[in-house]
Amino acid sequence: MEIRLEKIEPERNFYRFYLIRQERDLFESGSLVVQWGRIGQAGRMAIRSSGPPERIEALFERLVRMRLRRGYAIAGAGFRSGGAAP
Repeated sequence: MEIRLEKIEPERNFYRFYLIRQERDLFESGSLVVQWGRIGQAGRMAIRSSGPPERIEALFERLVRMRLRRGYAIAGAGFRSGGAAP
């Protein structure tokens, strides 16, 4: 599962993305990979957690809710997806 969130505030020169992705390994446990940065740039990446799929899914949902509360929106929901910031 993967979701891309964006927060765009041109008056503040604020063009951010936050990508959250669940991955499974060979042993059926999961990992949560997070990538963030300025739209149009590579950004930073980190593996936030690994463990049982249920725990990873709960953390995934918590991170999405937290970013939505902070003003991010799901990419493609009225926002430009990808591309460079002006």
